[in-house]
Amino acid sequence: YANIDKTPPALRKRLLGKSAKSAKFAKNGKSAKSGKSAKSTKSSNIFGKADPITPIKDASGLASSSNIIGKADLITSIRDASELASDLRVMLEMGKNFDHGADCSMADWGLCYTQTLTLEYSGDDDYSDDQFHIYFSSIHRLLQVNHPDFEHHHVVGDLTYIKPTASFKGFGAGTSTELPLVFEFWSVQETDKMPRWFVAMGDSTAVIENTNTEDMHSFVAPYTSTMKTPTDANIPMTAENRFALNEEKVEEVDVSERIIPTPYKIEVTQGGQTFGISGISIEGMALLGDLQIGAKDLMEKLGMSSSGDHEVTLALVDLSDNELTADISGPESYSMEITTDGTSITAEEPAGLFHGIMSFIGLLNVADSELSLKEMVINDKPRFKYRGHQVDTARNFRSKEAIMKTIDAMALWKLNVMHLAFTNDEGWRLEIPGLEELTSVGSKRCFDPNEDTCLLAQLGSGPDADEKQYYTREDYIELLKYAEERNVKILPEFNMPAHARAAVISMEARSKKGDDMYRLTDPEDETHILTIQFYDRTSIINPCLDSSVRFVEKVVTEVKKMHDEAGVPLDSYHFGGDEAKNILLGAGFSSYPDELKELPFSKSPACQAKILEDPSFDIEKIANYWAITVNKILAENGIKEMVAWEDGLRGTTKDQYETDSVAINFWETLFWGGVNGLADLADDGFDIIMSNPDYLYFDFPYEVNPEERGYYWAARFNSVYKVFTFAPENLAQNAETSTDRDGNEMSVTTPEVTAPSIRGMQGQTWSETIRTDDQYYEMAFPRVLAVAERAWHRASWELDWSSGVTYNATTGLVPKDELAADYNGFVTKLGCHEMFKMKQLGINYRVPPPGGKVDGSGILTANSELPCTAIVYSTDAGNTWSEYSEPVGVGADKVVSLKSVTSDGALMSRVVVIN
Repeated sequence: YANIDKTPPALRKRLLGKSAKSAKFAKNGKSAKSGKSAKSTKSSNIFGKADPITPIKDASGLASSSNIIGKADLITSIRDASELASDLRVMLEMGKNFDHGADCSMADWGLCYTQTLTLEYSGDDDYSDDQFHIYFSSIHRLLQVNHPDFEHHHVVGDLTYIKPTASFKGFGAGTSTELPLVFEFWSVQETDKMPRWFVAMGDSTAVIENTNTEDMHSFVAPYTSTMKTPTDANIPMTAENRFALNEEKVEEVDVSERIIPTPYKIEVTQGGQTFGISGISIEGMALLGDLQIGAKDLMEKLGMSSSGDHEVTLALVDLSDNELTADISGPESYSMEITTDGTSITAEEPAGLFHGIMSFIGLLNVADSELSLKEMVINDKPRFKYRGHQVDTARNFRSKEAIMKTIDAMALWKLNVMHLAFTNDEGWRLEIPGLEELTSVGSKRCFDPNEDTCLLAQLGSGPDADEKQYYTREDYIELLKYAEERNVKILPEFNMPAHARAAVISMEARSKKGDDMYRLTDPEDETHILTIQFYDRTSIINPCLDSSVRFVEKVVTEVKKMHDEAGVPLDSYHFGGDEAKNILLGAGFSSYPDELKELPFSKSPACQAKILEDPSFDIEKIANYWAITVNKILAENGIKEMVAWEDGLRGTTKDQYETDSVAINFWETLFWGGVNGLADLADDGFDIIMSNPDYLYFDFPYEVNPEERGYYWAARFNSVYKVFTFAPENLAQNAETSTDRDGNEMSVTTPEVTAPSIRGMQGQTWSETIRTDDQYYEMAFPRVLAVAERAWHRASWELDWSSGVTYNATTGLVPKDELAADYNGFVTKLGCHEMFKMKQLGINYRVPPPGGKVDGSGILTANSELPCTAIVYSTDAGNTWSEYSEPVGVGADKVVSLKSVTSDGALMSRVVVIN
C-alpha cells in the first residue's frame, strides 16, 4: 500500500474507483466543498432523536423500535429514493487518528478520528428535494458532521443516517459535497467502513451503487497510515517488511514424516523403507460405526482410491494392556504401524480409529499422482479433550454448505467441537417451532422502522431483506448427523441475557399481535443504557419477567427435541452471558450526564418488584442471576453441561449451578492482565476453554496492513505464526514471543497459584466484517490448523506454569531454536501439502500476499510465508504477469506488482506493490 500519490496512475485510478461520473465532475469543475469555516452540526443528543427511550405503555410497540426513527423524521416525499441514489456516489477518505484538533469530548476516553465523506452528484439537473436520509452502518459512533447543510442521527446498533438541514439548497448538477466527519476511537483498517449505503425517502429505499460491493476501494480511498496512536509501534507489512519477516521466520524443510497435528509419539523405523502406493483398502471399516460414513466421504473428496494396493487394518483393543501403548490409553487415542506389507491401526474406541485414518491421510501429499510413505510407528493421544472452532452465524449468516465444509476440515485435522453461535443482536438463525417470529422477523434485515417484519439494517446489510437467512429444523438435524459422522460435536449457543436484540424484537413483533407469553422486555421500563455495540435496552433480555423464563424453557425444549430426533444427545448448551452492561458507566465517559449512567433494568417495574420479592436478587449482577436461572432449566431438561463466556459467570462458583459441568470460554487479553484473570478463576470450579482474543480471534487481521479484514480491539494481527506459538497452559510465556496490541513489548509474571486446569482451546470467527462464505473461509483458514496443532499436541518449547517467573522479549526462557524448527515443519507441511487438501474440501482459503524487494541493481527477490506457494510479478501495473522462481532483473526504476496464486490459478492473494 504505497503512498497513493506515488502509485502508478492506472492503479491509482482503479483503487480510487474513478468512474465516468467522476470524470464529469472534473470536467464541469464544480464543487460544493466545505472550505468555509463550517459550523459543527453534531447532535445535541449523541444517540440521535430516538434516544433516550420513551416508556412503552401497551403492546402496540416498543418505543425503541416503533419510534426508532422518531415521528418528526418520517419523510413525506413521494419521490422514489432510486432517483437520488442512482445519481449519488459515496467516497470516504481517512483523515487522522490523532493530532487533528477535533473535539473528542463525547468519545470514550476522548479518542476520536477524522474522515471526509464526499457525496458526488452526477445528475444532469440540480436536485433540490431535502426529504431524504442517507443511511449507513458504522462500527464507530459518528460524533460530528462539520457541515452546515447536514446533520446526523444514531438509530440503533451501527445504523446511522445523515440528512439535510434547513440550510440545504440541494445538489448542483455534476457537483461534489465534502462533509468533514468525526468518529469515535480510531480507524486503521479499511473494513471499518461498511458497504451498502442507502437512500430512504418515505417507504422507498435504494442502495447507492458504488457501495453495493465487497470491493472496499470502490467507496473507501486506500488508507496510507497504520498508526493508531502516536506511540503505535506496530510494523506495517509493506512488501519489503513482509519479505524481511518471511526471511526470518520461514525455511522450507523435509516434511515426509510430518503430520498436522503432530502426534504424541512418532518413530521412523530404523533402516525402514520409503515406498509408493496407488491407494488404500480398509479392512474392518465397520468397526467405525457411523464414523465410516465420514471417513469414506473425506477420502473421496481428497481423491483417494479406496480400492488401492495398500491395506489398512483396523482393530479395537485395550491400549492399556500393551506396555508400548499404555500411556496413550483413552477414547480418542490410537496406535498405528506402517510397513511395506500394510498398515495396522488399533484403538479403544471408534473415535481413535477415525483419528488414525486421518493421521494416515495426513502423511500423504494427495496432490501427487504417486503417493509415498515411510515405515514408522505412531502412538498418539490428544492434548485436550476440547478442541474447538466457533462460527458466528448471527452477525452475518453462514450457509449450511459452509458449515459442512468446516466440519470436514475439523475432522481431517482432529478438532472435535463446533461452537455454533446462532444468536446475537443482529440475527437469530435457528428455526424454533412455536416461536416463528424468531426467524420470520429475527433472521432478516431490511428497512422497516417499526421492525414488525424484520430487524433494521446492520453491518452493511443494506435495506433489502433476505428471505432465507436461517437454518430450518431439518437443516440443523442434518448438520448434527453430519458432524456426528465425523467425530465433531455441535455446541449450540443462544446468547443471553445481552446480545439478544434479535430475540427481543422478534418477541415484540409477536406481542403486537396480542401474544405476550414470551415477551422479553418490560413495557414500563424507562432505563437508559448503551451497550458495547451501541444498542439500547432492547439488546438485553429482562431477567425479571416470567415470560423470559418461559421463552428459555421453550427454546431449550425445542432444541433438545432436534437433538433427540438426530440421535445426538444435547449434552452441552452454550448460554452466552457476555457484556450485559451499560458502557456509559465506564470511566471513559466522564463527560456524560449521570441520568444516562443507569444499571440495566434499574427502572424496570418488574425488576423493582423482583427486588422486593427476592432479597438475593442483585440488579448489578443480572448476568449471574440469569446464568443460574438458565442453568436450572438446563438441569431440569437433563442437559449435563452449560458453557458461557467468562464474564457472564464471574462472581459465581461452580457449586451455585445444577448441571454436572460448567465450562467457560476465557477471553481476556494478556496485555490487560489476562494471566491474573485466569488465576482468579482457577479455584471457582469451572472447566476452562482458552479463547484468548489476542491469539485466537480469527475476525482479526492476519497482518498489520489497512487492506486486511477485521476488528483489532485486542490485537492488530493474529498471524498463523502467532496462533502457532500460543502457549495455552502457560499464558505468561506468550509475553516472550509476541507484543501487545500497540506493538510494544510485554513483561508478564506468572501468579503465585497452582497452574489452572485447562480443558481445551478454541478459535473464534466472529462475523461483523465477514459478510460472505468466501470471506469466512479466508479468515478462518489456514489459522484453524494452527489451533488444531496446539490443541492436539503440546510442543517441546512450551514451558510449564512456574509461579513467580517473569517473561518478556529479553528473558530468553523459551527455546527459540526448537520453536523455529517446529514452526518450519508445520508451515512447510501446511503450504506444500495441506492447502491442497483444503481446496479439495471446497474451502477457498487465504492465500498470503508475498514479500518482495528490489535492490539498487533492479533485481527482484520475493518470498512467501507459505512454502510451495507460487508468486507472479508484473512491471506494467498488472496488465501482464510473469512467474517468479528466482531473483530476476526488473529494472531499478520499475514499479513492481506482486501476488501469490494457487497452482490452478483459482485463488490468489491481493496485489502488493514495490515502488
